Amino acid sequence: MKPRIRTLLAVAALVVGALVVLEQLARMDRRFLGHSVRSARALAHYLAGDYAGAARFYRDDLHRWGRAALAGQPGSWPALVAGDLERAEAEARRESLLALADPEPLLTLAEIALIRGESSAALELAARVLALRRDDYDALLVTAVAHARGGAHHTAIDALKRALRYDRVGQRGTVFLTVLEATGELDDRAAAERPNCLLAHLHRYLRIYDPSHARPAARYAQRAIEHGDRVDDAHVTLALVHLKRGRLARAYAAFQRALTANPHNTAALLGAARYRGHRGEVTDEYRLIQTAVAVDPDDRFVVGALHDFLVRKLGDYPQALALAEAAVARDERDAEAWWRLGHVQARLGHHRPALHSYQQALAAAPRTTELEEAIGDTLAELGRDDEAIAAYRRAIALDPLRPQAHVGLGLIHGRARRWPEAIREFELVARLGGGLDVGLCEMYLETGRRDAASRCTLAVLLSEPDNERARGLLLQVRAAQRSASADR
Repeated sequence: MKPRIRTLLAVAALVVGALVVLEQLARMDRRFLGHSVRSARALAHYLAGDYAGAARFYRDDLHRWGRAALAGQPGSWPALVAGDLERAEAEARRESLLALADPEPLLTLAEIALIRGESSAALELAARVLALRRDDYDALLVTAVAHARGGAHHTAIDALKRALRYDRVGQRGTVFLTVLEATGELDDRAAAERPNCLLAHLHRYLRIYDPSHARPAARYAQRAIEHGDRVDDAHVTLALVHLKRGRLARAYAAFQRALTANPHNTAALLGAARYRGHRGEVTDEYRLIQTAVAVDPDDRFVVGALHDFLVRKLGDYPQALALAEAAVARDERDAEAWWRLGHVQARLGHHRPALHSYQQALAAAPRTTELEEAIGDTLAELGRDDEAIAAYRRAIALDPLRPQAHVGLGLIHGRARRWPEAIREFELVARLGGGLDVGLCEMYLETGRRDAASRCTLAVLLSEPDNERARGLLLQVRAAQRSASADR
């Protein structure tokens, strides 16, 4: 081959390689970019497949950033981010004594134990976190890594399965780096020593932040199937990879193979149910969800899936009510069961019992934005507006970027004809991504802001052309504008 042709081929290969890397970078979470130019070394190791080395360099970058950005800030979390384990441990123990029901300092102590290689202590602390905040994502990840490092690969998979079935993700970047490092450590083992099904689940977790991990997740899942390593869970991983790629038929086939290997795999049952539901096969969807509940009636996640199906798909509130009442009877400290009971009671218009159920949920678990919003909605239905406003404000304090509580406040102010306050809340809803409500347009017209009412109504109709209320309002707005023009 001529030197010029070889040079052209080499350049072409470099260009193609660069394009592949750029495409991957565009799809990756920004956490892979780090906090400074030092993170470029970490990214290089990561792209080369050295996940353990990348995690260590990313951690060094995080510590440097933490020491500069969080200098002087009290608390265990800033100390942990800055890499000062001694101060982080002392602060976490102090915080835990001051607030026994707060899981955060316990989670910090669990992370510190894991960093120090004290897996037993990490497991004990993570268990305490999970007792306070069931299925805490970061605590489950800590549990999985601790078990993995102790060689308890099946128990590690169980912890990862519990975490991965939720749509939410962990909040701690430090835990993410620990998982990345553990994945690299297991990847680096000789092929015969790798726990294939565990690695499939670890890469499935990392795929959340970098879609390129779908390939190793599928590869390890296939190897697990070939070696008889948790075959049903490996098929579920393959199914979920297919789902993310939009290959629904392949995903369903993989779920079916999982159920052939283990008819009691609830993840496969629920996955197959979702496929049936997507096809409009409601009877089969219902049967599969019921089977999952029969397999594990104490699994609150599975029972929650049945509740959602009964309420959203069937509108069968009496059965959903009976399901929630049975769950509460089994465990009066089950906050989610109380929440589901309140949800059905509210749908049925039984607002006083719903308020009691929500309050029971609040007594059994840490305060959440969604629960405070539900309490606010119920109090508003009961005409207890001052208490409802207080609940909505507590919800906003927990999550200022969530629009739902502002809708509730806007409705209360609107009923009281406090137009400026109501308009302010509904405008904030729109800015927070909650959409335009035709009620805001009506308030503009009510307060004489005809042009704003016109723009608002047209915007509503642009997204909802069949909105009859907006169509009627537009006629009123145009009539008001013509009347104003005639008066001039």
